[in-house]
Amino acid sequence: MLDKARIGHSFGLAAPAYDAHATMQRQAAQRLADLTVVRWPQLSRIFEIGCGTGNLTAHLAQAYPQADICATDLTPQMLQACQQRLGSRVGYAVVDGESASCQGFDLVASSLAFQWFEDPVRTLRKLWRQGPRLAVATLLEGTFAEWKAAHAQLGLDDGVLTFVTEARWQDLCQHMDAPCTVETIQEFYPDAMTFVRAVKAIGAGTPRVGHRPAPLGKVLRQFPHGITVTYKVAYLLADPEPARPICPP
Repeated sequence: MLDKARIGHSFGLAAPAYDAHATMQRQAAQRLADLTVVRWPQLSRIFEIGCGTGNLTAHLAQAYPQADICATDLTPQMLQACQQRLGSRVGYAVVDGESASCQGFDLVASSLAFQWFEDPVRTLRKLWRQGPRLAVATLLEGTFAEWKAAHAQLGLDDGVLTFVTEARWQDLCQHMDAPCTVETIQEFYPDAMTFVRAVKAIGAGTPRVGHRPAPLGKVLRQFPHGITVTYKVAYLLADPEPARPICPP
């Protein structure tokens, strides 16, 4: 289970400082935008889930200057940050992407929001059945592997989200007849506390429901020479679900 209210509150508080710490997030948004433009050079109606401060939104607005773009997020503060960046070029709405309805849009786009859903794969299947193309980046199992291993070595619960496995992601891509693209991004922090603060600074520090905080000092001492943090980023670019033939009466 995920506490959506707590997640939204955390990201809302982080909105003013988000861009100063979101290095990997910007990289993933750029990569997703590049893949999207190559695959679909022309789009007219775009629905974005989890726009945050507008990293992906800005790329889409530039690549598709004539398109109507609806940027949505769970938190009003993130939407305000995105609006300050892009103004009236984009429409804005507070939406929980897990329950979004996207009929009539050419594309549903999202960068690094789906890992905060109860079931990202189920949500993607639901959206795909509504008729749009999908351009989504999310995190897979293996993200924060170093942090999780340090907790495991000490017999502690790490509290990290449960990410989709690569095998399940590959099954989804096969079902949608979409290429399976997974890349590993690594960031080095000179000390582990800097990493912890950076995660909290972007609003991503909300643990799994029921997690009891571990003795942080013990974990930090596992990284006397800094920490290299791994992110496994998966990209999905899928054409609309093929129309099913109607059986004659």
